[in-house]
Amino acid sequence: MKTKREMAPKFWRIETKTKTFTTSPSPGPHPAFSSFPLRIMIRDILGIAESATEARTILNAGKIQVDGVVRKDPGFPVGLMDVIHVPDMQKYYRVMPSQKGLTIKEMTKDYDKKMLKIKNKRMLRGNKIQLNFHDGSNLITAKADYKPNDVVVVKLPSKEITAHVSLDTGVSLLITGGKNIGRIAKLKKIEKISGSRADELTVETEDGDHKTQIKFVFAIGKEKPLIDLGE
Repeated sequence: MKTKREMAPKFWRIETKTKTFTTSPSPGPHPAFSSFPLRIMIRDILGIAESATEARTILNAGKIQVDGVVRKDPGFPVGLMDVIHVPDMQKYYRVMPSQKGLTIKEMTKDYDKKMLKIKNKRMLRGNKIQLNFHDGSNLITAKADYKPNDVVVVKLPSKEITAHVSLDTGVSLLITGGKNIGRIAKLKKIEKISGSRADELTVETEDGDHKTQIKFVFAIGKEKPLIDLGE
């Protein structure tokens, strides 16, 4: 599958006038236009490859890992909080929100950890609970204190949970959508909106209070982020 370059998200940073089409994201863990196709990421964002052919060669050789797993599909969608490892360069990167949509930040620590937002959960037999995360993955646990919109920290690639952040007033947030995307804020208030499934939040930033939706926030810790989020 291919996408017209002029229709591609700006954060892909691809040239739109030289060619008509570019790589489309494959079906996978992240929505098509809130992710990078892996080939575009290593060629246009990281500059590891100079051409689509070279990018495919690198991928076919198993030289790119996402969340600790080798990925060879050029269209594999890489999205929010994913960790990219380039073993030959001993480099790690994390996908983060930015004012342009998404960006990639180099990591020097905590690259074996990832934050996952709980989208929903469901009960299974034997009093087990399946947690379904923002990146399409899931995890089965016996603990019942996890709630939708909470965030867990997991080790990579095992996905073992090592920490848990509840979406409560006072926690630090990363804004992942809307006009304040990419900013760090404090949660001041959660307000139920009658007739709507989208709770409205009041968050505090360095320039005052703002309103946002619950789908646009990512709890990252109480006083400070539980993991390094890059520079």
